[in-house]
Amino acid sequence: MFGKKCMKLGSTALLLFAAVIAGGCVTTMYTPTAEDTRDLSRVQAEQLLLDAIQSDKRCAKSVRLTSEKLSVTCKEAKTGAQARVYRYADTPVLTSLQKKGWSCVSKKPTPDGEYCIYFWHESNSPYGYPHARDFARAWYVLAHTSAVDPAQEAAFEHVAQSYRNAQVKPPLPEEAVKYKVQAELAVQQKRFDDAVDLYDQALRIAPWWPAGHYNRGLIFGELQDFEEGIRALQKYVKLEPDAPNARAVQIKIYQWESLVPQSAK
Repeated sequence: MFGKKCMKLGSTALLLFAAVIAGGCVTTMYTPTAEDTRDLSRVQAEQLLLDAIQSDKRCAKSVRLTSEKLSVTCKEAKTGAQARVYRYADTPVLTSLQKKGWSCVSKKPTPDGEYCIYFWHESNSPYGYPHARDFARAWYVLAHTSAVDPAQEAAFEHVAQSYRNAQVKPPLPEEAVKYKVQAELAVQQKRFDDAVDLYDQALRIAPWWPAGHYNRGLIFGELQDFEEGIRALQKYVKLEPDAPNARAVQIKIYQWESLVPQSAK
């Protein structure tokens, strides 16, 4: 009964499966360490995690990684969009078990019991999942490294200073305009995860674009992801410290700071 309940949840969330650990069937156990994850940068770990999740084909997924958490929305025809959020800090180390049946990577306590948040299956069936080890390694890096990259922060400070000092502000490149228009449409349709991705693409082209950071921050507010929303609005204020709404934006930052979970502070 416990296994069936876990498999039911797995079809609508981040593939949450109950641990069915039978004696003698475990062939491999892996627990990541600092030593064997040294080769992974945070950026590489994020990509590895995305690749691992997207390799499962049982449902169409919207996946979003932030500095503190992983959000997965499994879009199924019968149940609609089902979203789950997993904070790296909640489970600093994941252990993967490889066996002939289902295997548990990590147990996550919930009001209804404990459920696995990942699995590894040896077969090539639709339920096969050969990337649990990669998932565990990537998760370890994200849970044990700083979300703030000093080099990226320094680069943005330089961009912000150059933008503030420019007497004539640069126009938004056409490629960024395309992503801006698509992001605005996604917001109108309440596809907020897609809108974040589109604003991200525009900001990679034009990191000095104040409205992009501002709108991105508001979207994170809609998603109740106040940590990322704060970071986005802080960038807006750095770019436009004298904007008419700068004080209102700073007040919103203070408000959102009170909503950030204590575990994230």
